[in-house]
Amino acid sequence: MRVDNFISAFFLLIFFLIPIHAIDITTISFSQNITEILPCFTADKTKIFVTHFSAEKNETKEVPIYITSVSNLSEVVVFIKYNNKVIKPDYISDGNFNISYMVEDEIKINLNLNETFTGDFLLAKIFFKAIGDGGESTSITIEVDKFLDNNSNEIIYLTLNGMFSINLEYAEETKDSEGGVDSSLEGLINSDNPAEYAEKNNLEFEDGKVKVVMETNDSKEEKFVSIDELNNLTNNETITRISPYREIPVKEIIIILAIIILLIILILKLRR
Repeated sequence: MRVDNFISAFFLLIFFLIPIHAIDITTISFSQNITEILPCFTADKTKIFVTHFSAEKNETKEVPIYITSVSNLSEVVVFIKYNNKVIKPDYISDGNFNISYMVEDEIKINLNLNETFTGDFLLAKIFFKAIGDGGESTSITIEVDKFLDNNSNEIIYLTLNGMFSINLEYAEETKDSEGGVDSSLEGLINSDNPAEYAEKNNLEFEDGKVKVVMETNDSKEEKFVSIDELNNLTNNETITRISPYREIPVKEIIIILAIIILLIILILKLRR
């Protein structure tokens, strides 16, 4: 096979391994100045945008809504939409100007300016609380109702939507004060839907039983136990730790090895 064919195959493999969301233009970091973080191909366009955020379960995170590169802005009415089973607004505060808002299943934000504005500004800060389960996420979508200049003409704009994700909770590898069952297994015990909880928390769950690792002072055993058995095992004084069994991510390892092999083949071909 020719070298250029190897190169083509390699880049095709990389392309199909990259998740679609990884090339979403809304993935913008706020660690830099606003004028530096936006893609160059939207630099001169008026934008209303929010980016991506993540939080621990029950954590409240500030989510700013920005408007940039606007001219002669007079009035704004936008709706912020999200999955209210994943996040909920704890409170909302003004940005650079006083706003009014209404919260129902979505957030309606109104801005009326006494004098027109040109430039970049912070429209509002929404403090969302993560109320869903670990691993869940929701889009944060901006829908514009009014975006008018001082002559009540519609201003042309671009919206960039974001995402809010709740971090997946992994088990603490320590024995808690109530017994030998760690936090993720306790969550399984208390869950109304054990199968769904197990899938979200990367637990091996079959026929109503979860695979665990039981450790004593001198041994370690892997076995499937029912949910009811977990509580009984905490009373066994010989068991020092009960943690969920975690499968080795074979698929990911195979993909990495395949990439390494392709790189080696490519290097060898180029040296010939």
